[in-house]
Amino acid sequence: MKKPVILCVDDEQMLLVSLKQQLKHQFGNDYQIETAESGEEALDIVEELFEDNIELPLVISDQLMPGGIKGDELLTQIHAIAPKTLKILLTGQANAEAVGKAVNSANLYRYMSKPWEPTDLNLTVTEAIRRYFQDKELAQFYAALEKKVAERTHELQEKNQFLGIAVHDLKNPLSAIQGFAEMVQSDFDEMPKEEIIEVTERILASSRQMFELISNLLEVNAIESGKINLSLKTIDILPTLQWLVNHYSERAKAKDITLQFLCPEKQYMAYANENTTRQIFDNLISNAVKYSPYGKCIYVRISQDDKHVRCEIQDEGLGLSDEDKQKLFGQFTRLTPKPTGGEHSTGLGIRPV
Repeated sequence: MKKPVILCVDDEQMLLVSLKQQLKHQFGNDYQIETAESGEEALDIVEELFEDNIELPLVISDQLMPGGIKGDELLTQIHAIAPKTLKILLTGQANAEAVGKAVNSANLYRYMSKPWEPTDLNLTVTEAIRRYFQDKELAQFYAALEKKVAERTHELQEKNQFLGIAVHDLKNPLSAIQGFAEMVQSDFDEMPKEEIIEVTERILASSRQMFELISNLLEVNAIESGKINLSLKTIDILPTLQWLVNHYSERAKAKDITLQFLCPEKQYMAYANENTTRQIFDNLISNAVKYSPYGKCIYVRISQDDKHVRCEIQDEGLGLSDEDKQKLFGQFTRLTPKPTGGEHSTGLGIRPV
C-alpha cells in the first residue's frame, strides 16, 4: 500500500528542496513528500494521486508564484477537488487579503511566514496530520453510526408494520371464536349435536391459529433479547421427521399433493436441539405444502455419512424471485408468493437464529 502524500508547492527551487528535506527527515518514514514548482504542476499531481487512490492529508503552498496560479487560488482549486485535505499557506509578508481568501474558500488550516522556523513547521505539520486523520476517523464513525441508525429505523418500521398485521390477524380468529361461542350460547337448545361439534371444531381451529401466532411472536422476542438458550444432545431425528410427514400428509391430500418420504435407514443420530430441529422441519414441510400448487409432489429425503445427517425438503412450486431471495431471512418480512389454498401465514416461520 502506497504511503500518504504531503505535497509542497513553491516556485523557488532552493526553498522547495529545503522544505522537502526537512519534511522528509521528520515524516519520511510514514509519508511520501512530493514537490511542484507551479500551481499547474501541483494540480496535475493532485489529479494523479486521486486517480491512483493515494491519500493526500496535507498541501503546503507558497503564496507568491509569479507568472502562474497564486497560492490562495491554488489551495481554493485543490479544495474543490479534495475538501478534506488540509492546507498550509506560506507567505513572505502578511497578506491579509490572500489569507482571508484561503480561509474562506479553501478551509485553510494555517498560514506561516517565510522564512519558517523548522520546529514550528514540524509541530504545525504534525498537528495538521493528526487533525486530518482524526477528522477522517470521526467521519467514518458518523457514517457507520448513520448506517446503523438507518438499518435500525428500517427494522423498527418493518416490526411495527408486522405487528400491525399480527394484530389484524389476531382479530380475525378472535372474532370467529367470539361469534361461534355466542352462537352456541344463544342457540344451544335448538342446535343438533353435529352442528355443535362443527362449531366447536371451528373454535378450536381459530384458537390454534391464534396460539401459533402468539407463540411465534414470543419466540422472536426471546431471540431478539438474547434469552434463547439451546441445549444440544445426541438424538435420533427420524421419529420427529416421520411424525411431521404423517401430520402434513392429510393437509397435502386436501390439495391433491403427494408427500413422499425417502428414508433408507432406520436411525439418524445427530447432535442437535430436539425442539428447534422439530420446528425447522415443521416450518419447511408446512411451507412446502402451503405454497405448492395443487396436484404436485413434495419430496422429503434424509441421508447420513460418518459426520453429517442431511435432510432435504423439495417441492415443485414456482420458487422465489431474486428479489425475494434477498429478503428471505429478513425479520418481519412477507415475501411475494401466497399460499395456494388460502392458508394462514404469519411470515415468522423461517428466520435466522
